[in-house]
Amino acid sequence: MSDLPSFSLPSIFDNPKGWGPSSGHPPSTSFKDVPYVLYSKGDKVSRVANWISPADARDTRDNRNRNRRDFNQQTYGSNSASAFVYQAAEDEETFSLVDKRGAAAKKMAVRGMGRGGFGGRGRGRGAGAGMQRLGRGGARGAMQGGFRRRFRWRDDPTQHHRMTSVKPEESWELVQDIEFNRMADLSFSAREARVAGMYGSVGVYDHAFDRVTTRLEKPLRASGAVRYNATAREDPVLAQQADAKVFATDSVLATLMAATVSTSAWDVVVNRVGSSLYLDKREGGPVDFPSVNENAAEPPADSGEKDASINLAPMLAMEARDVNSNYIRQITGKSRVEYEANPFGGSGETPDDSAYKYRILDFSAREQKAESDSDSEAEEPIIGDKCLVALRTEVSGLLATGTGAHKQMFIRALTQHDVSAQGAGGALDWRQKLDSQRGAVIATEMKNNASKLARWAFQAVLAGADQLRIGFVARVSPRDRTRHAILGFQTYNPSDFVAQLGLNEFNAWGIAKALIDLCLGLEEGKYVIMRDPNKPLILLYKVTSRTFEDEQDEPEAE
Repeated sequence: MSDLPSFSLPSIFDNPKGWGPSSGHPPSTSFKDVPYVLYSKGDKVSRVANWISPADARDTRDNRNRNRRDFNQQTYGSNSASAFVYQAAEDEETFSLVDKRGAAAKKMAVRGMGRGGFGGRGRGRGAGAGMQRLGRGGARGAMQGGFRRRFRWRDDPTQHHRMTSVKPEESWELVQDIEFNRMADLSFSAREARVAGMYGSVGVYDHAFDRVTTRLEKPLRASGAVRYNATAREDPVLAQQADAKVFATDSVLATLMAATVSTSAWDVVVNRVGSSLYLDKREGGPVDFPSVNENAAEPPADSGEKDASINLAPMLAMEARDVNSNYIRQITGKSRVEYEANPFGGSGETPDDSAYKYRILDFSAREQKAESDSDSEAEEPIIGDKCLVALRTEVSGLLATGTGAHKQMFIRALTQHDVSAQGAGGALDWRQKLDSQRGAVIATEMKNNASKLARWAFQAVLAGADQLRIGFVARVSPRDRTRHAILGFQTYNPSDFVAQLGLNEFNAWGIAKALIDLCLGLEEGKYVIMRDPNKPLILLYKVTSRTFEDEQDEPEAE
């Protein structure tokens, strides 16, 4: 009997005033830091632990109301939040059932399909009455599904993999990457220091094109004019601006200002020479070619079969470039206004009808005025060094007024290739809907071509144009990319059009200011600013001095 284990009762401290140990007898240190669930008056103490879910209870008369009432209650313990509540994992929170109907509802659906086929009992319900029970929204859901299939809307679109504008090489060094959300709060306002001059010649708008409609369309004539698109380093007029620190063109600077709207890849070449900064385009790069339906849910394919080559993204961009050049020359052929001699081109060439307007913009950072000095006309003091940007902009045409003066116009044209082809973006047929549903047509184009329209709007703002005119040009035949017709136009104020696109002009200036300041802080050398094709990201690479120059020399050597 002496070998039997001994057992002694533990000390029990009675608390006549409530649950748990009394204040005079502290608990053992072995239970220290153990979570303790307080009891509430609403708890049922008939069971030690209630593991029955309210949804599974069968002993209540009104189970539905109880499920609604006890949906957020715990299945055991206190009704208040505690450390014992089961926390679902992240993957379980996103889990959802495919079919949430009960067994009785499923049996009723099967019976409805079995009686008289899919038409229910066969009494005037049609061929799809039984199938509507399986849908989520009945007949309305079926109609919406047919609408989506007809106009190529997708409930679950897959991400479109886009190609890079230029492939980074192993020798390139990544200097910095900038996410789009970091540029959302930037704000700046550039000031115009002066106009450096007007060069070339420009045509006056022909008001006969005001009467063009879908019923009175005019064929687009091909033009043999040569369009000069020199880089900032090749511009002799920009080289004469000795007080400027940054040199760029309107197309390059507008690309940076509309960076957050773009979805396709683009690139800008940065040359840091001494104290000067040159923002140039790459020869044959995306800046030279206007994209088509870039922001559509299903944009045109970058590559594909041979029979669909005319509707690929690169071919559509080349077509849009030629259409814009021909459209500008045709509608501004009434008369011409000559400025200083065109700084580009040689003898025997016919220059295009666009004039070049050189502007000097002040990008210097200034102190903000105090509220008491807001009415004073004195300029704010400059913070740091003075930063002047020499910019070459474009004036596409002049609009004659009743007083004999001319308003400057920035003219571009939207193109439509084939509404049934891939990459059409669900656009309406302009020949049928442009006159009757112009608002719907313009809204669709703002959605599918938001990036291109934003660049055009910022180019018009940079040029100081009084009017932005956008034409509508469509193919005569969907399978012929050489013949087009002018169907109509729409005019805007450049700043108002920026607001209609949902953009902030001050934010666009802030993005350009931030990128210019970033490039001014770089060491001397050559860099590339490029947009990541599949992520909302801007990448800054340092490249060798011969990058892109060898590609331009190869065709000449051949």
